[in-house]
Amino acid sequence: MNKDTKDYAGSEKIAIKSGKDALSTAPWLYDRRFKKSGFFVELRENNRVHPDYYSTHCVDGVGTKLFLAPWSKNFSSLSIDGINMNANDKATLLHADPDTINIYIAAQKEIEEKYMGEIMMGVVNGLSLMETENNDWNINIGKIETASLDEMISLGIQGQGYDLGIVMLPIIRKDKVPNLKPRPGNFIIGVSSTGLHSNAYTDARHIFFTQDVEYRDEWKSQYHGRFNLNDKPEILQGKSVLEAMVVPTASYFAEARAVGNALDDRDIFGINITGGGFSNFNRAGENLSFEITDPLAPLPIHILLAQESKWSAEKMYKKQNMGMGFAYIAPSLRAVGKIIEIIQSRGDHYAHVVGRVVHNPEGGLKTVIPKTYSGESVTIRGYL
Repeated sequence: MNKDTKDYAGSEKIAIKSGKDALSTAPWLYDRRFKKSGFFVELRENNRVHPDYYSTHCVDGVGTKLFLAPWSKNFSSLSIDGINMNANDKATLLHADPDTINIYIAAQKEIEEKYMGEIMMGVVNGLSLMETENNDWNINIGKIETASLDEMISLGIQGQGYDLGIVMLPIIRKDKVPNLKPRPGNFIIGVSSTGLHSNAYTDARHIFFTQDVEYRDEWKSQYHGRFNLNDKPEILQGKSVLEAMVVPTASYFAEARAVGNALDDRDIFGINITGGGFSNFNRAGENLSFEITDPLAPLPIHILLAQESKWSAEKMYKKQNMGMGFAYIAPSLRAVGKIIEIIQSRGDHYAHVVGRVVHNPEGGLKTVIPKTYSGESVTIRGYL
């Protein structure tokens, strides 16, 4: 039987709603919810253990980008993605101090016997990108759990399937939590990305690659691309499609901490341009339009995806970071100058002012890109 993943996003929405409906039957589960929900992390209060702090909670994985690990034999970079997907959500708060990390790895036998060390070295490298060793706080490995699931897990190479789940639990002082109240006149600073990060890889794999990459007959029909793994389209400037896709998600955590330390201003906060693309701007504020008038340029892999998929510019900006993996909302030119100075001086990423926040007379939240890479205007309303 041929499989169909075309409506996986719709299935995910159904699953999230069903899960939330079940949890809502127990109101006591939400007694410690921070007043601002729906942002990138959840904050919880425990006045007996840490009365001056909230604990912050996020869980993430790498999704179907995991297929690239056995194809490329690069297992460490996918663990870096897992760390950075969590860390970048924490980075939006600027002042979160990492405390504990928990890791779950479900794997087939060959992964356990040959690649577990490489997977865990990726975890070490990801945590190093957060600069944990250079600060006055220390991150603890709380628990690592593995499960042997030969019968349940498979990826693009027979016997080399695995899944990775990471939970990161920082804390943040209650008096340091950003207000998360953007206002008309605020500036939007965009920070460069490194590639597709860890978003929409199911679509990207099926769009780029031929059926030859898939050994399982029931999944072959999903692939309708024209590239083999090591093909090098001219637009990728010497990289193969696989090499361009396996580039790890950028790490913005250390930059955001540096911004928080330099500018103790609760009107500054970050936006992680991850799943949902530019709709992530629409997660804070009331009756606002985030006007992206000078967007960062998409990377070659984004342009290739746009060409091969024939997606509209709107769909691209809803699914991808389009060259801008992170952003800051800042209230003043002084803050803008300092943020850009910090990012540029570190040398990891490029940043510039990409737009402003303005009042939305229609009500609600929207993000507008008046001129995209294709010349189209794009408007994204609400969050997902």
